[in-house]
Amino acid sequence: MARQRSHTEPLETVHGVLTEYTVVDTHLLDGEFKGRRWIFERAQTAALLSTYSSRDVQDLHRAMFGDLLPWAGTLRRDDRGPSGKVPVPWYEVPVALRNFTDDLRVWVESLPQDPTLEQIAEIVADAHHKFQLIHPFQDTNGRTGRVLDLYLLWVTFGFKGESVASSPTIEPFPTEAEENEYYDGLQEADLDRPARLRRYYTGRLVDALGRRAR
Repeated sequence: MARQRSHTEPLETVHGVLTEYTVVDTHLLDGEFKGRRWIFERAQTAALLSTYSSRDVQDLHRAMFGDLLPWAGTLRRDDRGPSGKVPVPWYEVPVALRNFTDDLRVWVESLPQDPTLEQIAEIVADAHHKFQLIHPFQDTNGRTGRVLDLYLLWVTFGFKGESVASSPTIEPFPTEAEENEYYDGLQEADLDRPARLRRYYTGRLVDALGRRAR
């Protein structure tokens, strides 16, 4: 059974406390689009196979939500985590995030010269899970993690188009079945069983790159 989904909660923003889901979601979707533009601009100059640093993660979050959240780009200073669990205490977040991004660079550098789509999906899946486990921000970690997936796709592995609109995107939940696979995959990855989440990401990448070809 899939874990219970988290829902968008009321947000304290520069515009005041937003409580209506449709209003909150509109602002957060706008943040996602800003994040995609930030990543696309990075993809124009970054070297192939380069990965994001912990500072990049904070800069991206600030680019996404700096006009909305007064704490955008600031690592959390309280204990919270995915599904109410706290795998990483707040005071360990800076080191955990740096260690993760250092590990990510090593994962990419260890790939063969011509990696398969499955090998790429494995890195995207493992990075996504690790980011969610660290849960570095007070809120919006799910959306930020999905945008970081595109950093790996567009910047690291070079699957970008001539514009943001023409660059492939990963549709996370095209059906309820994929949504279940995602949440079940995250839960199994928490238990050091990453295969299910990796298969999920392989399917999402096949679909993303197939849509780009059409």
